[in-house]
Amino acid sequence: MYLDQLKNSLKKQNIKVLFTDYYDTIVHRTVHPNYTLKLWAKFMIIEFGLNISIDELYFIRQESVKQLCETLDKNNVEIPYQVLVEAIYTRLVNSQLLNPELKSQFFKVSESAEFKAEASVQYLNQDVIQVLKDFKAQGGRVYLVSDFYGTENLFQDLLKHHGVFDIFDGVFSSAELQASKHRGNIYKKVLDALAIRANEVMMIGDNKRSDYDNAIKNKLQAYQLPHSHYIKKNKRNGLGNDYKKVKHEVNSIFKNCKKKDVLPFTQYIIYYHFLTERLFQTCKKEGLKNLFFLSREGQYLKKLFDSYQEFHSLEDTETIKTHYLKISRQASMQINLKSIDEEGFKYLRKEYPQLSINDFLTFFDCPETEIAAISEALHTDKNHIIEDFFNSETFEALKQNHSFISYYENHRKANVSNFNNYIKAFDADIENEGIHLVDIGWGGTMQESIYGFFEEKIKVTGHYLGLRYIYNIQEKTPRNGLIFSVLPYTNYNDYLLMANNQYYEQFSAANHGSAVGYTNAENNFVIVKHNAEEKWLYDNYIEKHQAQMFGFHQELLKRLEAICYDQEMIQHIISKIALKTGLFYNSRTLKFIETLNSGFYQNIGTNKVGITYEKKEDDSAVTLLKTFILTPEVVFRYVTKFKPLLYQKNKIAAFLFPSYLIYFYYLLNKFARFKVLKPFFLLKSTYFKNA
Repeated sequence: MYLDQLKNSLKKQNIKVLFTDYYDTIVHRTVHPNYTLKLWAKFMIIEFGLNISIDELYFIRQESVKQLCETLDKNNVEIPYQVLVEAIYTRLVNSQLLNPELKSQFFKVSESAEFKAEASVQYLNQDVIQVLKDFKAQGGRVYLVSDFYGTENLFQDLLKHHGVFDIFDGVFSSAELQASKHRGNIYKKVLDALAIRANEVMMIGDNKRSDYDNAIKNKLQAYQLPHSHYIKKNKRNGLGNDYKKVKHEVNSIFKNCKKKDVLPFTQYIIYYHFLTERLFQTCKKEGLKNLFFLSREGQYLKKLFDSYQEFHSLEDTETIKTHYLKISRQASMQINLKSIDEEGFKYLRKEYPQLSINDFLTFFDCPETEIAAISEALHTDKNHIIEDFFNSETFEALKQNHSFISYYENHRKANVSNFNNYIKAFDADIENEGIHLVDIGWGGTMQESIYGFFEEKIKVTGHYLGLRYIYNIQEKTPRNGLIFSVLPYTNYNDYLLMANNQYYEQFSAANHGSAVGYTNAENNFVIVKHNAEEKWLYDNYIEKHQAQMFGFHQELLKRLEAICYDQEMIQHIISKIALKTGLFYNSRTLKFIETLNSGFYQNIGTNKVGITYEKKEDDSAVTLLKTFILTPEVVFRYVTKFKPLLYQKNKIAAFLFPSYLIYFYYLLNKFARFKVLKPFFLLKSTYFKNA
């Protein structure tokens, strides 16, 4: 109705030029106007790795505006954008939060961050846009005249983003002209710049003072759009809670992952997504240029990271190069083998004391014919399992066998040469940058192997989904678990998130087999072998599972873009999801677990298929029950496996398992310890470690 009146006015008054406001006229925001400034702060913090909260950078910007208004005797939308950015930059540098050398980059990226923040929360008012199109089609001219803190270039980019740039003959921003509609002094500047008469122009907008009264004072025609609705809407948008917002969106994805038309456990994408987000933020904070994603889980993690980077990267920013490095524990050991007289096979001795000749030689990718010949020369059955293999007479005899020695020496030297050429083929400056590895994790075996390969001269940093073990961490082999970690110590959330760690591996499995060694460039450097059970599982389940997860990942990108949250909020949310995932199983999920179990393949030693669960010898029933009562999170790795194991033995008993009672006990225990009891203790014991 109100637009019909506008159309009639345009016809009756013979208007040739139309000036239009932007906000709450041709576009609306889904958030409070000032929330876009918080989003700008969010994107700038990520891009520059600033050690500051979103609110703190937002306040720095607001204080800069306030100071400039007083100094320049202007209102907040009349301050030139470059002057504002300079003021923010100065405060950050003075507080030692930003490197002074990043000044030019800070200025360039800032406007890109403004665009991303604004574009993520705006939507067109199609009714008004149609009026502008009709007016334009009838020979009229249309100009955007708005009180806006940004540049005209930013306005133009937003109009292009919305697909309406061609409607406008020009754009005028108050910050660019240092004059505003609010004061009324912008109208004369625009009229003079266009060399047009005021009585031929109509200003339309929603603000009575800026768009109507001041336009009339400057001899323009004016039309005010309804305004009260948007004032109320903006007030409502000023209320709320970022934690509740992000929790709602993540839990919404979690619920969608539980639907019947989706494979079980696709909610693991939530962990992968925030691993990717934290990895991206780490790269920006540390200025990393290259990432090496380790096979096989790294294939899917690289895909997620590339997707995340493409979605979030701002203009004028350097892209982080991602590389896929095919390696495994087995392959990483090949490149560090010493001569047979010096090699102690430390890892194999510890993890696989019981081996056959076939198991041992297969580890070195020895051909079957060679294995048969060596076994015959040693007068032993190649498949016979030998107790304490590395201290046996058979092993001593093997080390004296000329065929084995010849193959072993050629094998290890070839692997060293081929792996060295493989690394060079990535064309990364590892001597100066070091090597930054990305993997699912658990301890850092491959990281230490690569560090050893380069004779401990090149720094090798590990970025993992999780750390469960502390190996030989040195100054040049730092590592961190981005979703859970035993470093610096294990807290409540870590215990929940590290349970069922084999699923993190399986759901990010690659479409190829394990690397078992290295060959020449003509054969693409890597020798790969794919176990039949693993291949079947990938082809029939994991490939589809990953495709569904990737869809949820893309949905998370869109849903979370316009929310200001921190990783502490996320950690509480995902640990709660881990608790629910680990306790609530339906029959479909339990059957899927059996399928996954059949495809879990171990590529070292006896190459067994399937997962076995063993508790520590000192974990008696009484000890476990006591631990469960006091600190249930510590034994969650057992609790979460109880129902699946029970299902294998007695399906009826499995469905009598009191999942909800246990779930509510976890919530009650956590509340009692961290909300009720913890404040009363001066010395925090293990029962009150961070929740």
